[in-house]
Amino acid sequence: MGVSYRHAKRLKKTLISEGAKGLIHGNRGRPSPRALNRELAETILDLSLTRYTNFNDTHFTEKLGEEEGIIVSRDTVRRLRRTNGIKPKRRQRAQKHHKRRPRKPQEGIMVLWDGSPHRWFGKDTPPCCLMVAIDDATGRLCEAFFIPYECSFGYLKLLKALVTRYGIPASIYQDRHSTLHRNDDNWTLGVCRSC
Repeated sequence: MGVSYRHAKRLKKTLISEGAKGLIHGNRGRPSPRALNRELAETILDLSLTRYTNFNDTHFTEKLGEEEGIIVSRDTVRRLRRTNGIKPKRRQRAQKHHKRRPRKPQEGIMVLWDGSPHRWFGKDTPPCCLMVAIDDATGRLCEAFFIPYECSFGYLKLLKALVTRYGIPASIYQDRHSTLHRNDDNWTLGVCRSC
């Protein structure tokens, strides 16, 4: 029922003493004491259609308070205007179109690489990371392998495979993963022990 044990006992007692009618809330069918009265709602609508026709909801609400002495919330004004067919003054802006970067004109100019952590082998196995390198001009897969997680070792292994098989690429396009950036002032010769 979605109620507490004590409230369920109260409902049972009411049902026994008053019947099914006793379970209906006492305020059902009554207007809310906080509802906007009809005359005020009509005044607001009239002002919206005559004197403040070019105002959006927020500006109209501010003018109602400053010029007319009517203090209501912006949400009340918005709800009142929409239910009476008054559309918003400012249309939604169209999303900006982001032009895709054209592919490089020749193979080997740019290699795209990234790591994709995921549960590649099902829910029962721990997640691992697929490391991938793709040539930008052709879209050809240059190298792919799995490692426990995305780390510098994985990217260096990709670079070694690329240089060994295809030579040194002119550029590499990557995301901003922190494994490829120096995060402190201390250089170490540490090795990724899990890879």
